[in-house]
Amino acid sequence: MRGNQQTTSLESGLPTVGSIVWAAGRTRAQQAFNLYANLDYLRPYFDVEPKDVIQRLIRSLVPRGSSREENIKPELYGPSMIAFTLAAILIYQMKLSSHSVQDGTLIGTSFLVCFGYWIGSSFAISSFSYVCNTQLSLMQILSINGYALFGHCLVLFLATFIHTSHDHFLFYGLWLVVGGLAAIRMAMVITSRTINPQYRVLLGLLIIFVHMAFLLYLHFAYHQLAENVAHALNNEPTAAVKLPVKPTISIVAEIPSVKNLTRQIRSNFKNSSKIISTTTLNMTAKA
Repeated sequence: MRGNQQTTSLESGLPTVGSIVWAAGRTRAQQAFNLYANLDYLRPYFDVEPKDVIQRLIRSLVPRGSSREENIKPELYGPSMIAFTLAAILIYQMKLSSHSVQDGTLIGTSFLVCFGYWIGSSFAISSFSYVCNTQLSLMQILSINGYALFGHCLVLFLATFIHTSHDHFLFYGLWLVVGGLAAIRMAMVITSRTINPQYRVLLGLLIIFVHMAFLLYLHFAYHQLAENVAHALNNEPTAAVKLPVKPTISIVAEIPSVKNLTRQIRSNFKNSSKIISTTTLNMTAKA
């Protein structure tokens, strides 16, 4: 009886967790819609001094958490410029690799990837942070996540000029050091505002995994994505692959037993054709 009660309680608890995550995501989406609908509300987040942006760029690579009493002032000017810079680096990489992609398609794809990840991952982290009872607003997470992309810009920029296609050792080193520092910094800032200590490790590992995986995606999979999108929009056929394939008839003819069979068929066909020709001549002569 107790085992059945425990299983029913666990089964009844699963939709409760799902409903909490769904409600949190819907609440964040409604807040974002109301936020972006009023442009005057966003204006203070772009009012920032250049020296403050430089300091935050440097701090984004220093793995240090923040105390709960420390006020994290959110701003979107620095993160938006970082997203623009990341898109420009991706475009430059495609140009150096001499891909035959139109500029409009290339720019649109890079902007969609960079800004889509920045905004989409911020919404996802904000929803999980809400479930884990993290004391951070959506604008603060957007700011923290945007500055964490500065590590991606450094890694891809250095890998563009130094990295070679046959040797990924340098990229993996930069990925672990620079990208890892930015990911750990972001995870420490967010988890330091999480009240429940049981959720800190899970939330921090999730943030680090998503952040590091996106950098790998930009390095290895973005070029193929942009090329496929360009071919789809331009209706360009894919290149035909020339394989050393012999015709089926020549392959079958090389078998010894099949050779004898084909010879017999040919001789029978010749004999039958001769018989048919003689009979037709006799019939015409009689007529």
